[in-house]
Amino acid sequence: MQYYESPKRKESAVRGLPALASAVGGLMLSALLCHSLTTALSGWSPTETARQCFHFPSGTVVPTNEDIGAFLLSAAFFGSDALYFDSGEENTGTEEPSPVIPSKNSGEEAPQTPIGEQNLPGHGTSYIYDYDRTKLKDGEFALLPYDLSGSPGYGEILLSNTTSYSPDIEAARSSEYPIPINLDEYSEEHPLILIIHTHGTESYSPEGAISATAADMQRSSDTTRNMIAVGSLMSELLNDAGIPTLHCDIMHDLESYTRSYDLAADTVQKYLTEYPSIKYVFDVHRDAIIRTNGDMLRPITTINGEIAAQIMLLVGTNEKGADHPEWETNFTVATKLQERLTQKYQRFARPINIRGASFNEQFTPGSLLIEIGSAANSLSEAKNAAKYLTYAIIDMIKDSSE
Repeated sequence: MQYYESPKRKESAVRGLPALASAVGGLMLSALLCHSLTTALSGWSPTETARQCFHFPSGTVVPTNEDIGAFLLSAAFFGSDALYFDSGEENTGTEEPSPVIPSKNSGEEAPQTPIGEQNLPGHGTSYIYDYDRTKLKDGEFALLPYDLSGSPGYGEILLSNTTSYSPDIEAARSSEYPIPINLDEYSEEHPLILIIHTHGTESYSPEGAISATAADMQRSSDTTRNMIAVGSLMSELLNDAGIPTLHCDIMHDLESYTRSYDLAADTVQKYLTEYPSIKYVFDVHRDAIIRTNGDMLRPITTINGEIAAQIMLLVGTNEKGADHPEWETNFTVATKLQERLTQKYQRFARPINIRGASFNEQFTPGSLLIEIGSAANSLSEAKNAAKYLTYAIIDMIKDSSE
């Protein structure tokens, strides 16, 4: 019996061919992608990923130790505000890091000493930047004492500028202070300062530690150990000095590290709505400065015989599109404060860092991001730094009061 296919059946079969081909093609593509992904993962290298993700200057030897690669990646994606490479760049803005010279004892690297070792800050009779690498165990990275101040002269203001802007230091220095106030008008109900922490879980190395491992993450939700402890000290000193200050102890990165700046912005605006008297918002962080060999830099100086972490003022701008047209007012405040710091304390303040993003500084004219030490510093060094920084802030504000 001869079979005759109806035109409709034939047409339906023809229409089904593209769908069948698409399904087969999709399965083949999925299989190919799955194979490629499996192959890629089998050969994945943290060090190679670090090499691809970050800028390493020509001539820089990037270690192949996978522990170091994993350490760099974890620091970069889970808490570093800065990565410092041996002869490269620092994300917080040092375009040309200080050259290194042999330290007087160990022959290892030490910070630049252009004015002679006899003028460097010391602790008793010791040289605070000495480091003995023979004490390092296998798999450990040095917490390397370092001077990141740039060696400013008395009252000198140095910049670390990553933007295309060229702020006029001398104009800012000679201008009138941009936030004139009458301190008598401020009170607990009408505070002048808000201290917050976008990255509140940032913490420090154990007291006396000279090394760390790739497993060590200087982060903690313990508010007696992290940035909340540092902010609490600053708030206490400010209030004791008669400058009404609020301290927000929210750890915004605890909820979401990637959204921490958005969360902090919401917090700042809520405070400003409730307390419109606030003129200064200090976002207090600690840095994370890591070299390609895994060393973590520990920026320190001595003040009144105490070892203190070095600090850095960060000024955000509108270069990357933020609504922050008055950023130079914030820069002027930073300049006035930096001048005091370099007058009062030797090699305490790192150069003012100018960045393209706003870092939520657009909400008040006195908003600044402040880095107090790094992950390699101890909490006591950070608190010493916070103390002397706050003394300078108190002087600056009181001198501006009518």
